[in-house]
Amino acid sequence: MKNIAFLFMLALAGCQSSHLQNAFTESSLAQRSSGVMIKELATGKVLFEQNADHYFMPASNTKLLTFLQANRFLGNQIPSFKYRETKDTLFFWGTGDISNLHPTLKNTALHDFLTASSKVLVYASPLKIQPVLGLGWAWDDYNDYYSAEISDMPLYGNVVNFTASERRWNIMPDVFSAVSKTGTTLDVRRNRLKNEFTLPELKTEKYGSQDVPFMTSPQMTAFLLTDTLHKSVETMPLAVHPDARIFYAGKLDSLYISLMHQSDNAVAEQLLLMIAAEKGWEPSLVIENLMKEPGNEFLKDIRWVDGSGLSRYNLFRPKDLIYILENLAKEVAPDRLYTLLPEASKSGTLRNIQNVNDGVRIWAKSGSFGNTYNLSGYYLTKEGKTLAFSVMSNLGNTTVKEIKQSVVEFLREIH
Repeated sequence: MKNIAFLFMLALAGCQSSHLQNAFTESSLAQRSSGVMIKELATGKVLFEQNADHYFMPASNTKLLTFLQANRFLGNQIPSFKYRETKDTLFFWGTGDISNLHPTLKNTALHDFLTASSKVLVYASPLKIQPVLGLGWAWDDYNDYYSAEISDMPLYGNVVNFTASERRWNIMPDVFSAVSKTGTTLDVRRNRLKNEFTLPELKTEKYGSQDVPFMTSPQMTAFLLTDTLHKSVETMPLAVHPDARIFYAGKLDSLYISLMHQSDNAVAEQLLLMIAAEKGWEPSLVIENLMKEPGNEFLKDIRWVDGSGLSRYNLFRPKDLIYILENLAKEVAPDRLYTLLPEASKSGTLRNIQNVNDGVRIWAKSGSFGNTYNLSGYYLTKEGKTLAFSVMSNLGNTTVKEIKQSVVEFLREIH
């Protein structure tokens, strides 16, 4: 009887594979560069694969890898900044914490710590200035909120928020009001080479809201801190002192929610800097050093160049994303993992994915830019089986919306 049951299960698996093969072939996925892998977590059985060992641009699916590494090498608390006090001076170093004075994350730990000190405040900037934009990022994204600059000590999310009410502009941080003027643009535009902003003329009561990245520098950091603290902050390049201590403030899960649900690129990039600060690594070498860590041997087979996936230089395979998902399932408690990931039809970037099969739940990370849409995550079947899946579709000469629709329609064929 056991042999009969086993053969029956094999037959069902074969039917599923054949059904999915037909579904893939008949969908527009087959007309683009597309790859798929679906694997049952409990048994390790691959239910279906198509081009699973081919390389694709992962876009924001990269954030699954960033999350895996951050969860491994950071604790539960955010490493907010490093500091060292002498008799009359408080030196502090950035750790990459994106939440400092962030408009939604609202971490005021650095602000409160510096406010409470009566000593001379010295922001110790890096000896080696790091690139503020990632390799392979599109240069013309500089004005878009999702392309905020990378820095050792982000403030206000490294963006300026512009809103309007009663035909008046509200600018936060308000110090940027002095370098903002009305022009003929249809939206807020920053000068590509300096912190000067042109605002559209307000002709209606409501403009909405727009976040525009500002250009960062050690001098800008000291200037913004001086403005918000209402007392002088000096700056000088200085190596992190061996006696410097890390100040922890806030739950890292608050960053992971932004990373996954809002697909926040700035959070992704800054998490890598936090790992570097925690490990005492040179920030520019964090990915190189992670590749040498035990358990990360799989990284040698992929091309990983940034934390967010903004770079088109990243190259992952569906089977790499399945491996990442398998490890996340082992290392993160299910309740926490499914809270941190968006759920189809319910939350985050998957809120608008509707008509998922009855009795099915999907938690996943999407990734998209022009000509590309990928979706990788977990599929809970009606029978209670958890599947790890990755569907990657690149180089589609059509809209992202249409590519997304074909990915979702294929997933609906899983039974």
